[in-house]
Amino acid sequence: MPMQQDAVVKVPRVPRFRRIIGFLVIVMAGMTGAFLAGGYIKSPQSAALDSINIPVQVTATVERRALASTLVVPGSMTPGTSVGIAASVPSGTERAVITSMLVAVGDTLKPGTIVATVSGRPLIVISTSVPLYRDLKDGDNGQDVSALQKWLQSMGYLPSMTGVFDKYTQESVAALYRDVDQPAPKSDDKKTMVRWREFVQIPGDEGSVTSIAASGAVLTDNLLVATVQTAPDVVVGRASITQAEALKAGQAVALEASGYNAQGVIQSIGVFDQGNAEKGTLPGMDIIASVPEDPNKPKPGQPVSINVKEPVQETLAVPLTAIKQDDTGTYVMVPSSKKDTGEGASVERIDVTVTGQRDGWAALAETSDLEPGTAVDVS
Repeated sequence: MPMQQDAVVKVPRVPRFRRIIGFLVIVMAGMTGAFLAGGYIKSPQSAALDSINIPVQVTATVERRALASTLVVPGSMTPGTSVGIAASVPSGTERAVITSMLVAVGDTLKPGTIVATVSGRPLIVISTSVPLYRDLKDGDNGQDVSALQKWLQSMGYLPSMTGVFDKYTQESVAALYRDVDQPAPKSDDKKTMVRWREFVQIPGDEGSVTSIAASGAVLTDNLLVATVQTAPDVVVGRASITQAEALKAGQAVALEASGYNAQGVIQSIGVFDQGNAEKGTLPGMDIIASVPEDPNKPKPGQPVSINVKEPVQETLAVPLTAIKQDDTGTYVMVPSSKKDTGEGASVERIDVTVTGQRDGWAALAETSDLEPGTAVDVS
């Protein structure tokens, strides 16, 4: 009996290019599955990074605090108004030369003071309601004569009050010249007269000498006999609109500089000025404050601040970081009772008025929308 042979099963041969395609299909399917699974499965590190993008609300609470506030307006010592004293060429001379200077810097000029002699003739301070504009001789009359008579009377002399430059007025003029150790001018008929060029009038009738010309100087249009300050020094500061709104004329202020403290009074508040960047002038409003007499006060040009210290009072207060501003005003944000959207806590706007600030806190005007303990956003 012949031996039985095992049956051989032949598997159809798969072409090589089909095997490669099948392999690639399997690989692509695996990659796609992994990508889709990665979209739903996050590592702890990835979850932590994502949580950083969720806004975290930081809050503080409204408090009642006693905040003392000080309004400070930077300024500088500024000299008061000054005028120059000029002299005309005296009658009968060719030019104006200072033959003697009779006042010094710091002296006070007042009516009746002789400032200097110019080409041998005096220059006397006078104060009349109608300034002298012509030479006066015996028999002249007019408003200038009446004004001269009133002034002579105020100085203690005894002119007539007729409006006529008569004998009694002439005697008063002669007495005035004697009192300043100068001879009175005479007319051709040897009677006392007034030469208007020998008198000078200054605004306010009184002032302090700030500069003088030297004896022997020839006076020209550019060279004055003396310069006189007719108004006291003031402090001029540049305030912002907000600062200016808190100030008023007549208000007492503290004037402070290095080693200097004094009490002043606001004289005036100017209109808004745009400032000039090229000149270093800031926009704002000029605050002018009076300065008390003090030999140790700062010199003109030195910095002096104008300060207003308000009384301490308890008010609603929040950290300055809670204060926000936009085109419509000043406000704070408080947590809202609305449901959280998942993008951070909901907040709502509360408009406020800031009345002062100090030490990182802002004082607020009373409002029914806020009370001590209310949370406000500071993030």
